[in-house]
Amino acid sequence: MHKLAIKQPQGKRAELIARHGFDTKFAYHVVRLLGEVEQRLVERDIDLQRDNDRLKAIRRGEWTEERLRQWAADKEADLERAYAASPLPAGPDEGRIRALLLNCLEEHYGSLAGCLVEPDRAVAALRAVQAELDKVRDLL
Repeated sequence: MHKLAIKQPQGKRAELIARHGFDTKFAYHVVRLLGEVEQRLVERDIDLQRDNDRLKAIRRGEWTEERLRQWAADKEADLERAYAASPLPAGPDEGRIRALLLNCLEEHYGSLAGCLVEPDRAVAALRAVQAELDKVRDLL
């Protein structure tokens, strides 16, 4: 049976674990991401500067691992409630995202009219060709 090798932290990450008992950089990112998720669910926006003091304190090792775990457990419950009450749609509006992307590209590069391929047009053309081939096949 094959054993899964777990990569041990090296360098600065290993130093953080040795100094604080856990990876404070990883903890920082967990807290940052959970906060951003909550902002997005509740406020429908993200302020990347909002929790800077708390995040810096975590990176400096001012929070214990136990405190972080409790905070994350509490935050998970908060996020479950926020998700249930959120007016955000279950999935992205791909049409609006595509239109926004195209507008951004045109703003930067100019007109993209000659660069864009409309898949629906290509499918329609292929179907028309197939229909013509089917007509010819009946004549043979």
